[in-house]
Amino acid sequence: MSYRKPDPRAGLFILLLANIGMFLERIGRQGNALTGVIIVVLIMYGCSKIAVGGAGFLVLLYCLQTFVLPALPIAFTALFSVFVNMTRRMLPCLLTGALLVKKCSVHEFVAALRKMHLPKNLITAMAVTVRYFPAISEEVRHIKDAMKLQRIPVGRKIECYLVPIMLSATKTAEELSAAASVRGIDSPKKKTCAVEIGFSLTDIFCMLFVVVGVVLILIFVKG
Repeated sequence: MSYRKPDPRAGLFILLLANIGMFLERIGRQGNALTGVIIVVLIMYGCSKIAVGGAGFLVLLYCLQTFVLPALPIAFTALFSVFVNMTRRMLPCLLTGALLVKKCSVHEFVAALRKMHLPKNLITAMAVTVRYFPAISEEVRHIKDAMKLQRIPVGRKIECYLVPIMLSATKTAEELSAAASVRGIDSPKKKTCAVEIGFSLTDIFCMLFVVVGVVLILIFVKG
C-alpha cells in the first residue's frame, strides 16, 4: 500500500498544534491522549514503525512514572522524575519531528517554506536544522562501525559516542550552512522547484483531526 507524503506545511502545522497541546497540558492523561492522536497521524502517513516505537516508549515512560519511580529512594525519584515527565510531555513533538525528518526531504521542505513567503534567513536556518539531525545520525553510525572494528569495551562506549559527537557537532553545523549557501539557498533570484508541493486529502484530514483532538483533549480529559 502506498501512502501520500505529507506536505511540509501540514507537518509544521501539526507540530505547532503538538507544541500548543504540550504547553497547555495540565495533567498526564492529556499528554498521553495527545501522543495517541499523533500516533494515529503517523499511521495515516505510513510511519508504522515510528508509531509503534512511540507507543512502546509511551508505555515505558508510564510504567516508570507509575510503578518504578515511586518504589525507588527519594533521591533517585527527585533526580529522574523531572526527566521522565518532561520526556513524556515532549513525546508528541518528537514524534511529529520524526515524521517531518523521515517523510520530507530538504528541498521539499525549503520549497514549502518559500511558498509560505517566510524570510530567507529563517528558511536557511530551518533547512540547516532539518538536515542537521540526519547528519548527526550518520555520524553515530560511523562511530558504531568504528567501535565494532576496534572491539571497544562496553564501559567505554558512552565516552566513545559522546566525545566525537560533541567535537563534530559545531563543525557539522558550519559545513551544512556552507553547503546550503553554495547551493544558492540565500540567493535573491527567484527559485524553481521540480517537486510539486500541495495539500492532499490526507494532509487536510490529519490537520483537522489534530485540531479537533487537541481541543477535545483540553476540554474533556481531566483528572
